[in-house]
Amino acid sequence: MSFILGFIRLLLFAVVGGTAMSVFFVMGIFGAPYSGIFKAFKRATAAIRFVLNIKLKVHGALPAVNGVLMANHRSYIDIVLIPSQIPYVIVAKKQVKPWPIIGQAAVAIKTIFVDRDSAESRKRTRESIRDRLMQGISVLIFPEGTTFQGPGIGAYKPGMFHTCAAEGFQVIPVAVEFKNKQMAWVGDDTFLRHFIEAFGHWRIEVDVSMGAPLSGNDGDALRNETEAWTAAETERLAKLQA
Repeated sequence: MSFILGFIRLLLFAVVGGTAMSVFFVMGIFGAPYSGIFKAFKRATAAIRFVLNIKLKVHGALPAVNGVLMANHRSYIDIVLIPSQIPYVIVAKKQVKPWPIIGQAAVAIKTIFVDRDSAESRKRTRESIRDRLMQGISVLIFPEGTTFQGPGIGAYKPGMFHTCAAEGFQVIPVAVEFKNKQMAWVGDDTFLRHFIEAFGHWRIEVDVSMGAPLSGNDGDALRNETEAWTAAETERLAKLQA
């Protein structure tokens, strides 16, 4: 692990992220459709993976229709790893909003922020998600509610699964697994210290699996099926990486 390499990559991340944020902001001012903003977002995430030397291997077929992407959550870098051929917006906890670069970029790409301690905020979030899905846009959610190092995954929160069941929205399970388990950002670790140490390694290897779309009118059953698939898939990916 190299402190110098980690610091250089932090600077590159800041440059690429700052440039992308400016592009998103200008596109928003001029009323660019979200499909255009999303294309710019995907180019930005590819650039970030390049400067951080993230080697991403994708398993499974990308969904052909929009839905709710339910992914396990390892790190702040997860949002640049999720593949999709359909534009999606992200649901993130409100604490992300003031973060430098990441939070500002999240605002620019129309992220839905939620205060999990506020019933009113959760209600507005569900309405926003419903609106995006009705517009043909997918939604990315990390239903653990926070990062989890593993092995395995944390318990999934049930709220959005009940909404998907009630509204007939498809759930698309996504499994994320880093080869280096220290990539997980958990506990009281600071962003700067973790970033410099994690990206001080020459190569970051990560596998992402896309599951088959799930649907049903029972929210608990939908959550259980999604959680079980993701837990099993992260375990499978970890064995492949060993």
